[in-house]
Amino acid sequence: MNSEERVVPAQSQEKNSGTAPDTNWLKAHILITREVNHLLLEVREESELFKRICELLAGLEFIRFAWIVLAEKETFGVTPIAHSGFENGYLRSVKVTWDDSQADPGPTGAAIRTGEPVVVRDICGDPRHAPWREEAVRRGYASSAAVPLVHEGEVVGILNVYSHLPDAFDPEEMAFLAEIAGDIALGIKRLRLERKLDETVVRLRQMLYGTVEALSRMLELRDPYTAGHQMRVARLACAIAREMGWAEDRVEGLRLAALLHDIGKMAIPAEILTAPRRLTEPELQLIRLHPVLGFEVLKGIEFPWPVSQAMLQHHERMDGSGYPNGLRGETIIPEARILGVADVVESMASHRPYRAALGMEAALEEISRNSGILYDPQVVEACLVVCRNNPGVLVQD
Repeated sequence: MNSEERVVPAQSQEKNSGTAPDTNWLKAHILITREVNHLLLEVREESELFKRICELLAGLEFIRFAWIVLAEKETFGVTPIAHSGFENGYLRSVKVTWDDSQADPGPTGAAIRTGEPVVVRDICGDPRHAPWREEAVRRGYASSAAVPLVHEGEVVGILNVYSHLPDAFDPEEMAFLAEIAGDIALGIKRLRLERKLDETVVRLRQMLYGTVEALSRMLELRDPYTAGHQMRVARLACAIAREMGWAEDRVEGLRLAALLHDIGKMAIPAEILTAPRRLTEPELQLIRLHPVLGFEVLKGIEFPWPVSQAMLQHHERMDGSGYPNGLRGETIIPEARILGVADVVESMASHRPYRAALGMEAALEEISRNSGILYDPQVVEACLVVCRNNPGVLVQD
């Protein structure tokens, strides 16, 4: 808050003597502790956690101002992260350092150095507050407490609270503040662990995508006529899924399936894949094995999406006329239905060894004519929207 107005919980009132807390103070203590525990479960950012806790503390009548800083090991300074209460520019006047060259680093610096709370019972008379006394008194601060935030045995920051009452922080209040500081440190530990886990997941996903794309390019090296085919199918399939309202995480799984959908062709002789003629029936039968061969390669990998099943089913058709298992209708997973349409459109629109490109219009005519017969009608509709709104969706980047 930037004014003299106070927002006070009904459960708290001004301490009369600055010594023993009354019944209402104990109630406020319990309520704030409970609210902090909720915040530890709900909040996902350190700065937001600090801000909300400062607001709770500043809501107590005897606390005029609360702020939290993080210690900077490189500069031996501090970075204010959050504050609440009557600040009125005070933080701009405060410069805290805590390196060994400082004979008296002040309450905050001393708390960082020692790892112990520092209480200033009388700001007007305590020499530790001398550098900031004038600014503190001008804002009505009479006493203060600096409580360390300890994470993995190291002081990472300080919870600072100021009162307009002298000697406001007796053992009861300090025990309460120590409990809050411990909760903050617990929150820091959880949030930083979550951040590390998130970063690890991102790295693992990047490694997974890199491996998948490398496998995709290996196939394309064996079949130069279809270079970029899997990339283009992936681009179109993802666009269709987004048009259908799929969540982005599910779209990512579809992208991986699309990038790998022809990986089984690695086991097909290159002379068949690149033959500049129509294939014989035995050669076609061999080609039609590629979904099964790809499935056998990937089925042991535990993707968080149905990648291997989408690969296995991408040549199945709604009327049961597809291969390898003659699945029909709803027994074909949605990923495979999208992948099948994207594969057909890209294949018809692109050049092949045995024919020139048929073009996008012919491809869209094919899926429109067979909507509900070979292809899922919802997928066809979404594909038509995507291709008509973005004619360059299949253009190689």
